[in-house]
Amino acid sequence: MTATRRLWTSLLVLAAGTASAADQPRVEVRCIDGSRFKGNLLEIGPDRAQIEAEFLTEPVPLKLDHILEISMPANRGEFKGDHIATALLSNGDMLRGELTGVTDSEISLRTWYAGDLTLKRTMVDTLDIQDRPDVLYAGPTGLDGWWLEKRDGWAYEDGVLRSKQPGAIARKLELPVKVRFAFDVAWRSNPRFQFKFFSDNADAKEPTNCYILSVVSGRYVEMKKRVLGNATVPVGTPVPVPEFLSREKVRIEILADRKSGLIQMLVNDRIAADWTDPEPQVGKMGGGIHIDSMDSTPLRFSRIEVTSWDGVVEGRAEQPDEGIIEDEDGLLDKKRDEPDPDPKRVRLRNNDHLEGEMLGIENGKVKIKTKYGDMSVPVSRLRTFPLRTKKEREDYKLARYEVPKRYNGDIRAWFADGSRVTFRLESTADGQLKGSSQTFGKAAFASKAFSRIEFNLYDPDLEDQRHSEEP
Repeated sequence: MTATRRLWTSLLVLAAGTASAADQPRVEVRCIDGSRFKGNLLEIGPDRAQIEAEFLTEPVPLKLDHILEISMPANRGEFKGDHIATALLSNGDMLRGELTGVTDSEISLRTWYAGDLTLKRTMVDTLDIQDRPDVLYAGPTGLDGWWLEKRDGWAYEDGVLRSKQPGAIARKLELPVKVRFAFDVAWRSNPRFQFKFFSDNADAKEPTNCYILSVVSGRYVEMKKRVLGNATVPVGTPVPVPEFLSREKVRIEILADRKSGLIQMLVNDRIAADWTDPEPQVGKMGGGIHIDSMDSTPLRFSRIEVTSWDGVVEGRAEQPDEGIIEDEDGLLDKKRDEPDPDPKRVRLRNNDHLEGEMLGIENGKVKIKTKYGDMSVPVSRLRTFPLRTKKEREDYKLARYEVPKRYNGDIRAWFADGSRVTFRLESTADGQLKGSSQTFGKAAFASKAFSRIEFNLYDPDLEDQRHSEEP
């Protein structure tokens, strides 16, 4: 008997008579034996998930040790306040919310998905603060509002746009001068596609004016510009992207400023390319975006986001092995030649710095003790501040930097914006996943906030399968 047959035989034996729930979220389940199916998630507990599927006569409790991951539609929610603080944790997790407190031992965030979270400061690597962006588009949720070059060229299913043949799909938006575009793209073989933006015509395959990001031969990206329908002209030089060869799914972000001509591309959070249009004022750009599949190999686009951008550039393009890396213990570290961060040096949004000691947060303002006296600065005016020196990060004896312990039963839950949280699942009730972590103690997360939940995190034999994606 094959592993797949053994798995499903065990499921049918475990089948219970739970009533179906048509209003429960439709999910896709990937199992560790390679099988996958779609159905309704009725319940998820510490050791099994209750799932209803069309090919099953009744709902089935599937043991979690058989599941690789569950994907589901997610709700982006709505952040409050005038900023979003991003806490990068020492295990690589990332949580976002409104920064409400900072002390010597704790960092507090107010979130829409878990209420108030109090993080152990020694397990927070960095804090980054941004203006709360305007969400111009988040999806996809269907084909409505999209123009298709070929009627059957693209299909939509469960939050994914999938190409069925070469051809384009486009959408018209109202875009500000500074914009962030982001999307996940998955493929088999080599990805070949174009992403056009600032297009003046979202009802045509080839707009008269636009910028064009092209993925060439599945290895390079290049930026070009078309003006007045003329031939495209290069903006900068082509850039190699090793992730296109080593992976089958990446997240791409494009930061674009129409006034300055700056265009920056990130791949999986790595700054991969910087281009500058020397004549950004030339051309009557518009608000269209286009995705153009260049061959018959299926591509999958998901988690498409278009938001306003504050224009702050974090750095310049770097080699893939630079920046933040993770060692065998999961500890984040920096390259040795990086300047040693100073916890008493606070960076503001205008790139100025304040030398001082953070005393706390009250009524949306940070109190900072400086040699000139105490100052109160709105949280939204801050950009980032390091929480410890390099020596403190590397020396565990200083007790200022810790990595949370790993436990059997840990799950990794991904939010719609690409951030994630790892915790030990304890129970579910009333649309919430309840669990615990050394980082934040006990918490109850809104299950609708998550787009994907991973199981069996620490089994090394599952890593290759976990990072593959079937278009």
